[in-house]
Amino acid sequence: MKTVKVLLIGIVCIIGLTGCNSDSKETLTCTRTQNQNNIKTSLKYTINYKDSYVTKVKSVETVETSDLDILNSYKEEIENLYSPYDNIDYYEYNVVINDHKLTSTVNINYEKVDTDRLLEIDSSNGQLINDGKIKINDIKEVYENLGAICK
Repeated sequence: MKTVKVLLIGIVCIIGLTGCNSDSKETLTCTRTQNQNNIKTSLKYTINYKDSYVTKVKSVETVETSDLDILNSYKEEIENLYSPYDNIDYYEYNVVINDHKLTSTVNINYEKVDTDRLLEIDSSNGQLINDGKIKINDIKEVYENLGAICK
């Protein structure tokens, strides 16, 4: 009988220390592709989250076309959009054109970034950021509204 109790206590401890741990980090990936007017676009958002709050987001958006004027125009617009975030730690972006393909990459560490600064730059960030945090369901809804499929 004593052996059974020890065994049950051991099993409970193992379960508590492994898969049932609510501190586990998870990943949600949202993607969308579109081909219209000889312009192919692809969006991939990788969202890391813990419990129900976003910890990091990496977005990779590509635009492919043989028209370099269109790519240069996109690049200029994207750089203007992200330039206010240049001096914010843990918010990184990069936009490059290579072989008729523009790639825009944004990495945001929401565990460390100054969300108050993000709100100062663009108050519409407040649609997602509440008390310095973003809920995974809220960001998923935004990406799905853009036509992305999230898994």
